[in-house]
Amino acid sequence: MSSSVRDPLKMVLTLQERIFIVENVFRDGGKYTKEVQESFQEKFGAERLPHRNCVSALLHKFKKTGSVQDKPKSGRPKVVTDTVLQNVTNKLQRSPRKSLRRLSQETRISLTSTHRAVHQLKFFPYKVHVVHELKPQDSEKRVLFCRWFENFILEKGENILNHTFFSDEAWFHLSGYMNSQNSRVWSTINPHALFQKPLHDQKVGVWCALSRRRIIGPIFFENTITSECYIHNILEPFFDQLTEQEKQQGWFQQDGATAHTARVSMAAVGDVFGDRVISRGLWPPRSPDLTPPDFYLWGKLKDSVYADNPRTTDELKQKITSVIQNIKPDELECVFQNTQRRARLCLQVNGAHFQQLL
Repeated sequence: MSSSVRDPLKMVLTLQERIFIVENVFRDGGKYTKEVQESFQEKFGAERLPHRNCVSALLHKFKKTGSVQDKPKSGRPKVVTDTVLQNVTNKLQRSPRKSLRRLSQETRISLTSTHRAVHQLKFFPYKVHVVHELKPQDSEKRVLFCRWFENFILEKGENILNHTFFSDEAWFHLSGYMNSQNSRVWSTINPHALFQKPLHDQKVGVWCALSRRRIIGPIFFENTITSECYIHNILEPFFDQLTEQEKQQGWFQQDGATAHTARVSMAAVGDVFGDRVISRGLWPPRSPDLTPPDFYLWGKLKDSVYADNPRTTDELKQKITSVIQNIKPDELECVFQNTQRRARLCLQVNGAHFQQLL
């Protein structure tokens, strides 16, 4: 059967068609005769001719109820009227974080109709992003850095990013990284599942430096970073892994943490990179959204490292090292394209948060 031809078994008859059939069938002795069919075709068209089973069901309904109309459906109304749409709009504008199930209950329409209503109204569910608080003076500093960064790439060419290292450190706890949105337990009753965190949790400090070409690290540390620890346990191993080209042409970024910007630390960095340093003064505070370790690496590591549930700090270190070693150059290329895009977006919003534009 062609897709353009209606199935007579699934045809929905209009009220006028139903009345015509009942009147003519009973006039013709209660049978759906050829004459009744021909009369129906003349009045409504051959394509509207119903199947015998459809007529039989209609006659049964009429004999049982005395009517050819369908019974009114019970429950919530399903028709999305203009009044319903206005009601949905008002409720979502007053409480935009309301769930669809709650909205369905408050508007007294089915969940299916609620989905249809928000679709017609072009409401979409958007994820709420947790971002660092920006102080009033931060926006100007972010704009200044992003302008500098754009000019830096224009003047030196994109290949300078092959030798520009963005650095940062993070703590990884043995108890694991808990993503509450992905940690659900399905059950007919609440099992009250708990995630237990030890009172004195073991942890490992991780420092890395990323360029568009490669990652140096992980460099592990156990205690809070002081300037002495930063120089001897982190910077010196980092310097040892730099190529001569990276030492001669490369740039180095670090945030404004006290251990990083202490006089002895800055002197150690200056001995290798000279004035090719992006740190306090040029680097804007509270801007993890602009640096690859923060917006990319730490999240990737924490999502991957804890999948196998490491039991010891040695296993944790091995997993971190393995994940980093398996990051391909193509992925780093994309990360640094994203870094440039983030700088452009930051300028677009005059230094404010720009996650909504990503």
